[in-house]
Amino acid sequence: MYRQELYNGVAYSLLGDTIVYLLAIYFGAGNIALGYISSASYIAGIILPFVPQMFHGRNQIKVQSLVWVLRGVVCLGYLGLYAVSGDLAVLLLLVVYTLFNVFRMIGIALNDSTLKNISSVSNRGKVVANVNAAYQSSSIVVRCLTALVLGVQRFGGLAGLIGLQMVGVFVNFFASREMSLIPSRSTIVFKKGRTVMVLFKEAMAQQMFRRRLILRWLSTAVAVIFGLTTPFLRIELGLSNSLVVVYSVVLGVSVMAASYVSKQFSDRLGSRPLVFFSSLFSLFFFMAWVLITKNVNPIWFFVLGFFTNFFVALISLLTFRLVAQVMPDDETVAFNSMVNFVIAIIAFFVGIFSGFLADKGEIARNL
Repeated sequence: MYRQELYNGVAYSLLGDTIVYLLAIYFGAGNIALGYISSASYIAGIILPFVPQMFHGRNQIKVQSLVWVLRGVVCLGYLGLYAVSGDLAVLLLLVVYTLFNVFRMIGIALNDSTLKNISSVSNRGKVVANVNAAYQSSSIVVRCLTALVLGVQRFGGLAGLIGLQMVGVFVNFFASREMSLIPSRSTIVFKKGRTVMVLFKEAMAQQMFRRRLILRWLSTAVAVIFGLTTPFLRIELGLSNSLVVVYSVVLGVSVMAASYVSKQFSDRLGSRPLVFFSSLFSLFFFMAWVLITKNVNPIWFFVLGFFTNFFVALISLLTFRLVAQVMPDDETVAFNSMVNFVIAIIAFFVGIFSGFLADKGEIARNL
């Protein structure tokens, strides 16, 4: 699975939000559209309640590798950006990116179950951290190369951005192939009557589930808001495309650092105390974002982004671990679908509302 995550890190870095942000800004997208992009990777979870029923009885890994192929295929739609412009281009961009995230979200819901199957309670924190480190290491390398490519004037525009996405489509097929090689006899199970609302009510009725799920949902909302710092650097500070990608590299390094801390301490100290202290520190750095002005040296935004994202990522890793510990063994896919369905609703409103606030005032203050 580690090799699959290496390829996945390359593919998502080229197909994910950073280049999509840059394309959206290139075509003049507004803040609400940018807010949607920030939340799109979570919004796609709205379709997950139908996944267990659609793929009932099918091998989990085969389905997972199939949706990984499909998420690459839909990205060929970005080639259509050569033929359109303005609002139509923004609409095409949002449609393709949404479809990409629909298939990606199905894969993620199944991936949570796969991680649970290949790890135990005693080493789950280490496995999750190692998988994340494999993903982030390849992601950082390809983002550095992306920054160099976009730094060349000839490739700094539309052709360079779409060309990089096509490379991502190619690498994505390798990620799918590696996924298909993971041995698994697990099948997707759909239990009639076990709907999202039923699972949600059951989880909310139990304190152990309720607290952990609320923490995960809140951490997602924070991640959506923080995601808007990427277009902020391009719009408000006027940084070049290559420097915006460098910023995404800084964020990737912070996630790797968070993975290391999680791997070293989560299994020994437990996730809850780490979540508490990480939340306090993240609150401090978010306050710094409120106070900082765009007139300061841009390097301070990179430093602030590193530390903020470190704690945001650490909270995300720890809350995932907390939820994985109580995930029911007999309906992991259905349970994950419920969790991500709620995440989709939260992310949609947080993303759109954040974009709305950005339209109504100075973006740095509202974020």
